Amino acid sequence: MLYKSSYWKEPLIDSAKLFDEYKSYAELDEQSLVRIEKDIFVGFYSIRKLLDTIKVTDELKTKKYTLQWHKHLGTDVTFINNHKIDELYDLGAPNKENRDLWFIASRLIHSYIFSICESENGGFLGVYFTSDSDKNKKLYYLSVDEIIAIFEEVGNNYVTEFSWKKDSESGAETLSAK
Repeated sequence: MLYKSSYWKEPLIDSAKLFDEYKSYAELDEQSLVRIEKDIFVGFYSIRKLLDTIKVTDELKTKKYTLQWHKHLGTDVTFINNHKIDELYDLGAPNKENRDLWFIASRLIHSYIFSICESENGGFLGVYFTSDSDKNKKLYYLSVDEIIAIFEEVGNNYVTEFSWKKDSESGAETLSAK
């Protein structure tokens, strides 16, 4: 259980503001790239921890997000070639699927491939990622605007109402948060 959710949510808002700044950079230096990487990993870890609590609403927990993905082209993905995403995946033909935050956060924090995508001008555009279990199937992509929206939504999601029920026959407990 998390003691106080604001300590987990406020850094998400701070990261979202920083990512918005990085979009317009002419060039991302090494320090900026490391900051993006750290903020994404820690941020999505925080999101996953929050999803395990009653510190965010049930609506947020079940909400589906459109996630872009690219088909694997057939060559086994290994530690030797995992940086060659343009050769391993069809980046020219994006597909879409709807997934919840648990899925997205899990794929990011357990990523086998994680690659920051920069715009032609050098600013932060988004991230490519895939897990060990998906690496030979698909490569996911989240734009910086989608990451910002997720971080802001989770960072501003505060529960205002709880309800608890216990089934008298089975003893099963149900807790919901709105």
